[in-house]
Amino acid sequence: MESRKRILVTGGSGFLGGHVARQLLEDAETTVAIISRHPKMPADVADKSRVSLHAADLTIPRQIEQVFETFKPHAVIHTASPSYIDTPANLINANIDGTKALLKAASACVDTSAFVFTSSDSAVIPSQEPLSEEDSVLYDETNAPNAYAMSKAAAERLVVASNSERLWTAAIRIPATYGEYDMNFVRQFVQSIRRKEHKMQVGNDSKAFEFLYVKKAAEAHLLAMEALLDTETREKAGGQTFFISDGRPQKFFDFSRKCYAAAGYPVASEEVTKIPFFVMQAMASTAEWVYWKVTLGYVKPGMRRTAIDHLDSGCCWSLDKAKRILGYEPVVYQDEVVRKAMEWGMKAL
Repeated sequence: MESRKRILVTGGSGFLGGHVARQLLEDAETTVAIISRHPKMPADVADKSRVSLHAADLTIPRQIEQVFETFKPHAVIHTASPSYIDTPANLINANIDGTKALLKAASACVDTSAFVFTSSDSAVIPSQEPLSEEDSVLYDETNAPNAYAMSKAAAERLVVASNSERLWTAAIRIPATYGEYDMNFVRQFVQSIRRKEHKMQVGNDSKAFEFLYVKKAAEAHLLAMEALLDTETREKAGGQTFFISDGRPQKFFDFSRKCYAAAGYPVASEEVTKIPFFVMQAMASTAEWVYWKVTLGYVKPGMRRTAIDHLDSGCCWSLDKAKRILGYEPVVYQDEVVRKAMEWGMKAL
């Protein structure tokens, strides 16, 4: 393969995809194509001349094919996905049908030989014991708790099943991800502080969760891509799934309070106000029903039942496979990167 690499990043204008694009561009021999319905240049890109923006809808195969015909990528990093609170129809169209279209176009492109997919903790049936990829079980249409979980699990199956000597594929499973330019997780923490809600806790906070610094998430995608492009490692990495996290399972609100403290708003244990889990579930369900009746579904409430239910899932993963095959190592000082993320959030949001 020629020394200059061409990498297609779906969702490259977003949070994770933007970090993937920035890290790819650290290699002066790499060019990046960003594909999105409304593509824009990621913030703080040093060399914009090596980035091309392509407006395309993943659910319209011909638009995808045209990007492949024009850019001829050597690899695809597929980070794009609707929000977990989007409609079931949109989630299925984008995550399942869109992934099918990408895989078909990648397989048909003679230059493309690697495909890395961003999967999710939501796709995997949770465990409170360290879970390996071999022991994990994906949700399906019969047991998934919501459309997001079902669609991400289905998309991951498609990617893994597509692995071949023509197109080498892998899936990176990520949990709740935080960091600079985060308009979701960090933004929620910042909003909680400003609304003076940061001393609240839902339930007993008994479940352990994995968390992931976004720059390590992006790095893991690049490691998988390189492993699939390398003729000496692609057989080990191809058709595989990998758990990626900070490697520090912790309770959700313990991590939240770590973020609040990093922003200068520590919460002592005696200051915590606990709201019963079932009360928040009832409030979220009622809010969704009222919004639906009043707006006919056009406006969604800020508090969603799906998000509340997720607090009772948790996850605990083994990173051994990612370390062994990809050479992944989790962040060394989580407190430091949490501080950087919250400093950015308090200034920018």
